[in-house]
Amino acid sequence: MIVTRSWLNEFIDLSKVSNEKLYETFNSIGLEVDSLNQIEIAEKVVVGKIISCEKHPDADKLNVCQIDVGSGTRQIVCGAANVVDAEYVAVATIGAVLPGDFAIKHAKLRGVESEGMVCASSELGLPDTGKGIMILDESIGELVVGKEFGSYEKVADTIIELELTANRGDCLSIYGVARDLSAALDIEMKPFEYKQEEKIKLGIAREAELRHAGEMDADLHYKLATIENISSNFLLQLRLAMVSVEAEGKLASMLAYATHTTGVVLRAYDSRTFRNSDNKISVHPVAKTKGVIEVLGNGKVLSVVGVNQEAEAIANDETKELLIEASYINPDTLVEAISTTSLNTDDLY
Repeated sequence: MIVTRSWLNEFIDLSKVSNEKLYETFNSIGLEVDSLNQIEIAEKVVVGKIISCEKHPDADKLNVCQIDVGSGTRQIVCGAANVVDAEYVAVATIGAVLPGDFAIKHAKLRGVESEGMVCASSELGLPDTGKGIMILDESIGELVVGKEFGSYEKVADTIIELELTANRGDCLSIYGVARDLSAALDIEMKPFEYKQEEKIKLGIAREAELRHAGEMDADLHYKLATIENISSNFLLQLRLAMVSVEAEGKLASMLAYATHTTGVVLRAYDSRTFRNSDNKISVHPVAKTKGVIEVLGNGKVLSVVGVNQEAEAIANDETKELLIEASYINPDTLVEAISTTSLNTDDLY
């Protein structure tokens, strides 16, 4: 299980707890620390604001950017395609020394002067957040032009990998680990805040029905939703990279982030796979033997709760109407389901 200090800090105030104390506390409560990595961002890497971005006169894949770095405007040639979509970026200014002893100097690229470098995450020693440069937003804090990038605590974070024993399924989430720390350090947990910004539509019973069969050793919750203009933010991308969680698309990233935070497994289906001949969404969870719970739509098994999901039923960023499933299954029951059915899993830790 991988956690970060700033992520834990959302649930428990660690401002007066050193990394050394965290290390000792984790080991003392049976959460053995495999590794603890404090990220350090090089000096002279600052927040920059792109003023303009034009094509290089002599290179199709290069752009010439005018960037405000706080101490003035710098001309920087950038080869990342997504720089044209950016407003705020991380800029290594002249004199910065990046990992690998890569010193930033004045340069001339295809005949155009360049006074710095617009950075991708991996160039600063951060986990890879995707193709191209980092596009910053205020999810990491207020963006101040010229401010040292390493001064943002959610960026210069501490990544902690914990070795959990089989009986510690309660710590397979940020919230679960924070709860254990709260008890060990005698620090009160912060309230779990939930902001409901959805628009509730009445009459859902005319659209959908839920019928279950058998006795289930699980908690299941379903919600039908329509989503428009899915957006992500930089912190979500960065944290998922820090904890080595890979997800394809914005929707999958959001679900993975929420699952890692809370421990509740979230899954999104394309609701069309559950529509029957009456154009009604019919969801039919069926408890089988050995803890296996199959979810049926139109008589076909579309998923096994907490284990896997048929490709045709998986929602993506283009899906208009989603069926969202939140599930919790006793970890011991889930492991038994995997071992006795030889199923491949996409969610089992």
